[in-house]
Amino acid sequence: MGETETLLVDARAQVKAALEAMDTQTSFALQADFAPTPPRGNTVVWGEWANVTTRCPVVDRLTFQVDIYAENRTARQELSQAVNRALTDMGLKRIYASADLYEDVGQGCYCKRFRFARKVDKRSMRLID
Repeated sequence: MGETETLLVDARAQVKAALEAMDTQTSFALQADFAPTPPRGNTVVWGEWANVTTRCPVVDRLTFQVDIYAENRTARQELSQAVNRALTDMGLKRIYASADLYEDVGQGCYCKRFRFARKVDKRSMRLID
């Protein structure tokens, strides 16, 4: 196996930058790696969900999960739109969106979960599929 086949693709910095630059009127905290502390206020929690090799040794499939915890329905909707725009604009595809939920986490919050994924050609680091 060559160096390209064993390369671990890491796009976390690009995803973080896209989320930090989201165009939204709703203020929010950005939290990484699904920390065990309950979110407070409007919080966007993100992390790499999966990073797997495909049948083609020079192609990996990356998946990122983003959880939104919001103080009200309006903030949840605005942050949902902003997250979707930010990550689809960088070329990822939305593969999952949860139902709109209210969870009794911490002080209680309105929640939404997304997963975004894409295959990456490790030779060129281009998104494919």
